[in-house]
Amino acid sequence: MYVKYQINSGNLQGTTIPITATSINLPINLEYQIVDNSELIERLFVEDATQKSVNPILDYDKVRFTPIDNQNIQLGNISYSINFLNSSNSLQTPTYYSNIGFEDSDIKFLKSSFTESYLKLEFFDSDNQMTQNQLLTIDIYNRLSKGDYYPAGTSGTNVAGQPLPASQIPVNLLISNPLVVPKAFYEGYYIYAYKDDLILNGNPKYLYMKANYFNGKTGKFIPLSTISAPSKINDFIKKQYTRYDLYRNTTGFYYKISDTHSTNVTYRQNSVNPNNQDITVNLYQSQVL
Repeated sequence: MYVKYQINSGNLQGTTIPITATSINLPINLEYQIVDNSELIERLFVEDATQKSVNPILDYDKVRFTPIDNQNIQLGNISYSINFLNSSNSLQTPTYYSNIGFEDSDIKFLKSSFTESYLKLEFFDSDNQMTQNQLLTIDIYNRLSKGDYYPAGTSGTNVAGQPLPASQIPVNLLISNPLVVPKAFYEGYYIYAYKDDLILNGNPKYLYMKANYFNGKTGKFIPLSTISAPSKINDFIKKQYTRYDLYRNTTGFYYKISDTHSTNVTYRQNSVNPNNQDITVNLYQSQVL
């Protein structure tokens, strides 16, 4: 918007102001300023509205992560050793199946109370319960390992190949490499996660695992932690988690179970192949002061 003015210099001759020129100096300010929001709308609002109206491109392709040790060699076995409180409220280490209510017949005849008991592993993207998101769940059911049976050559009333008494079988869930150990239990050996969460040769992605054990004999879930001693609730919250570190490089996708984030993880040499390592994850019934 503007207003038009016309100046006639001939009408200025009779004034008291001497007329020495017929030009007028108009100062022009070279500093600009925004007079409306058109530029802001085009630069910010339109771009933001476009992003909201167009669905983002997400790759939901999942890949298999293979467990490796600290020397980047594939693990042979992963053992989850579970320890519970006894009747006097003290930690029983190791805990045998008889300590948590199972009888010999439950194991010998593979009753559903035994076979439907399982360790539940829940994986989160953070150990902060206020902001974490659950990413995946793995259920590992009760199974007997080779060492849970009477060996060949057993004499007397015991029979080779029959399960040991419940008082002699520890609550220890063994997961083996399916390419190396035949006729074993493999569920939980590999982890399946989104491929796009990791950059090639970039920083690892951390998953935080919290465990619970479902006892089919009692019908109850028992929360587990990474420490054997009682702790205050503020300290206990983060002591529930074992960290899994996911990697991606030019040869594939791998994960390590961290032995530095918590104290419940131990590596040991594989009894069959000395070049490989096994790992034990110790889990304890939660105790909060």
